[in-house]
Amino acid sequence: MRSVRQSGIDYGALADLAKALGFATKENLQARSLSVQLPARHITFFAQNTFVILNDKTTQKATTFQIPSPLLSRDSTLYFPVAACAPLFDRLLGVSGAFVKGTLVLTVGKKPAAAAFDIPLLTLEPKANGMLIRIAVAKPITGYESLLQKDGWLYVTIPKAKADVAALNKIRPVGAVKKIVAIQSATSVQLTFKLDGAITSSEVIKDEASNDLLVMLRGLSDETLAEYERRKRATEQLSRERKKHLLDVVVLDAGHGGKDPGTIGVTGTKEKTIALSVVLKLGKLIEKNLKDVNVVYTRDDDTFVELYRRGQIANEADGKLFISIHCNSTPRKGTAQRGFEVYLLRPGRTDEAIEIAERENSVIELEESFEQRYKKLTDENFILVTMAQTAHMRGSEMFAEIAAKEMDKHLITPSKGVRQAGFYVLVGSAMPNVLIETGYLSNREEEKYLKLDSTHQKYAEAIFNAIKRYKMEYEKLLLEGEGLGKN
Repeated sequence: MRSVRQSGIDYGALADLAKALGFATKENLQARSLSVQLPARHITFFAQNTFVILNDKTTQKATTFQIPSPLLSRDSTLYFPVAACAPLFDRLLGVSGAFVKGTLVLTVGKKPAAAAFDIPLLTLEPKANGMLIRIAVAKPITGYESLLQKDGWLYVTIPKAKADVAALNKIRPVGAVKKIVAIQSATSVQLTFKLDGAITSSEVIKDEASNDLLVMLRGLSDETLAEYERRKRATEQLSRERKKHLLDVVVLDAGHGGKDPGTIGVTGTKEKTIALSVVLKLGKLIEKNLKDVNVVYTRDDDTFVELYRRGQIANEADGKLFISIHCNSTPRKGTAQRGFEVYLLRPGRTDEAIEIAERENSVIELEESFEQRYKKLTDENFILVTMAQTAHMRGSEMFAEIAAKEMDKHLITPSKGVRQAGFYVLVGSAMPNVLIETGYLSNREEEKYLKLDSTHQKYAEAIFNAIKRYKMEYEKLLLEGEGLGKN
């Protein structure tokens, strides 16, 4: 019989084997297939394919088998992988064989020698509402067990059996079977199948005509399956949407910078310096402890960045939380006013909040053509402009409350709570956002406290704790399907 060897695998000519056994063959050049004609059935093999189809002439039923390696096509001749097909031929043709010096030696009409494996292969046969798994077994088996778990894993345990684990693990899953894992232990074989969620029940029975075990997987009706697929697609879409909104990017904005010093303290401390120090320390804490969160800075050095550009940076980075750090002040230096505040973007309710927002917003005058850029942010239009933030207000409120509590817990400066004002820097960021006034540089004692590097670290740690808590609660709401995109 003609033979070839490729990639360390021995192949025999299928037509030569059929002829040696006295079986007729029928070739289909268009389908690149060869059928071996037996008295009551015929078996069809396909070039470059691992599937073999058995057509029973008596029952008019077709059964699909799968072998680990595909057939080769050479010079219009199909060659089968001998080692892979031997168990299949043993079952279907009553033939066992092996290569000896490039020649296939066949034993025909005799009882085959004892099989090297009790379980040499299995086949997967998709059905209209499920799947039939045929486990080829070379000897009588008793005491086998099966378990279908809710997570879709099916376990079939066969005691006192030896399996061709390497061959079984090479079988390509089809249909409702998504993964096959064969494990050999000293006392048993465990066959594990990961099943599609449409499978609802399983049953293992012994084939009356052989020692094979038949695993019958039953699925849903066509109508129920269609509904299942619809819900599955909807769930997958929801999962993708939730992943898009996970807190994976935090944008840190150090107020002022460059030619804009911000407010200046009683002894000359600059707001821009404190804001940048706190932001850089906070960023390091996030990068070190929240590996799944990317940190984006609107500035990481003493650079002037326009207010509108800060929101653009946040949006371009697909930020999920925007935190702007500042220092406060009163018009007159040396006052007793002190404490930190967390601000939400809304029209100010108090004269003090309006005054603070006006001071922070005045930086726009350092920008070129600021009149045209900010002309919509007039008193009468501000409410309409900030309506775009409504979708993110729940997230902003949640983070503001958490941040205020964490800062009150870790800082000696008093809390003035969560407030609201019309800060321009928050207008452009399309995500939950807050502005934190760390304290008053116009207060001599608070300025002294705010100048300390250790104070900057405490602020960074308090805000980091707030981000960590917010991330946990925010993503919990996402998983529960509520989200924070609704007001």
